Amino acid sequence: MAVTVAALLLTAACAERTVGGPAAGVTAPPPDAATPSTRPSVMDSEASGRIQQQLDPAANAIEHLGASYPGSYTGQSVDIPGDRIIVYRKKDPAFDAALATLHTGVPAMLRDAPRTRAELFATQSQVATLVGHTTGYKIWTVGSGSDATWSRGVVEVQITGDLARAKRELAAKFGDRVQVTIGEPPVG
Repeated sequence: MAVTVAALLLTAACAERTVGGPAAGVTAPPPDAATPSTRPSVMDSEASGRIQQQLDPAANAIEHLGASYPGSYTGQSVDIPGDRIIVYRKKDPAFDAALATLHTGVPAMLRDAPRTRAELFATQSQVATLVGHTTGYKIWTVGSGSDATWSRGVVEVQITGDLARAKRELAAKFGDRVQVTIGEPPVG
């Protein structure tokens, strides 16, 4: 699962630590961690491909490790311009230690997450049962696999129709576990 991370990921709202990389161990982020990467935002496709080839095996190893820690692991994204993987998780010293000993050769930036992947998928499954069973609005997409949802711990629900009603009804059922927005139905 390779997702290029935009500058949006570098927000001050998320706690960060770097694990692995050239110097093994855990380090605190630099004071300016909330600023976008200083690397060029555009790189040639050959350089991007080489970096992707290095990051993908590390991402797969982290995903496999995360499956062993369902009580803490939320998800990850591949940051090609930053040459690193961003790992979202609930704080768990055991998971952090296991990640630090993984030795992927790629730095991993840890970001705190309010919910685990299992918690997000449970909410996603519950919301999905409402598709086709709402009045005044129609649910078009239900998702929980993006960097934004991992950092906020919400399932993204896109609807058409009465947004105010959808927000009110879904918040009554799911509280702060959902984020409801207007979406477009798929074409075709």
